[in-house]
Amino acid sequence: MLTSSQIMARRIGRIAFGCVLIAGGLWLATAAYASNNDWTHSHSDALPYRVLGHTLDAVSILGITWLTAAIAGLVAWWIADRRRLARAPNELLAKSLMLPAAGIALILPLTLHLPVVVAISDRGAFDTWVLVSLWMAGSAHLTLAGFSMLRAHQLAAGTPAWSPGRIYGVTLLVSCIPFVLLLAIPPAIVAITGLPFIPLLRWMEGIAGREQAALALIPHVPRAVVQR
Repeated sequence: MLTSSQIMARRIGRIAFGCVLIAGGLWLATAAYASNNDWTHSHSDALPYRVLGHTLDAVSILGITWLTAAIAGLVAWWIADRRRLARAPNELLAKSLMLPAAGIALILPLTLHLPVVVAISDRGAFDTWVLVSLWMAGSAHLTLAGFSMLRAHQLAAGTPAWSPGRIYGVTLLVSCIPFVLLLAIPPAIVAITGLPFIPLLRWMEGIAGREQAALALIPHVPRAVVQR
C-alpha cells in the first residue's frame, strides 16, 4: 500500500514533468516567432533566403523537451521519495494534475505530427509546419490546455468535472474559427490529433481517484478537500 509520503513524491514528480513541458512549449513558440521574424526580415531587405529550419529546429526542441521533462520528473520523484516529506499530501493534487495536463496539451499535438511530416518531407518542412500550426491552431492548443487544467482542478476538488468529450468538442469548435473556410483542413487535423487526448483526460480521473482512495486507507491523514 502506498504511503502518504510516496503519494506526495509522485505528485512532485508530475509537477516537475509538467513544468518542463510548459517551458518547452513556450520555447517552441518563441523560437518559431523569432524564426518568422528572421524570414520576414531577410525578404524585406532583399537578403538571401533563409530557411526557416535553420533558426527553429523544432524537432530538436521537442526531443529535448520530452527528454528533459522525463528526467526532471524522475529526479524530483526520487528526491522527494527519500526525504519523506511531512506536508499534507492532498495539498499538491490539483497542481500535479493541472501542470502536466497543460504541458501535454501544448506540445503533444505537434509531437504527433512530427513523424508524419518528416516522413513526407524533412526537418525544415516540419519547422514550417510548426509555424503554420501556431498561427492556425494556436487558439485550439490554448483551449485544450485551459480546459484540461479546469478538469484537473475540478477532479482534485471533488466537484463535477468537464467530460473529455466536452473538452474535445469545444477545442474542435475553436479550431473552426475562422479557418473552417480553408476547406475545413485545420479543424479536420485538430479532430484527428485530439482523439488521443480523450483517453488521457480519462486517465487523469483514474489517477485522482486512486490516490484519494489510497489516502483514505492511511490512518491519521487529513481527508479534507484539496487545498486550492
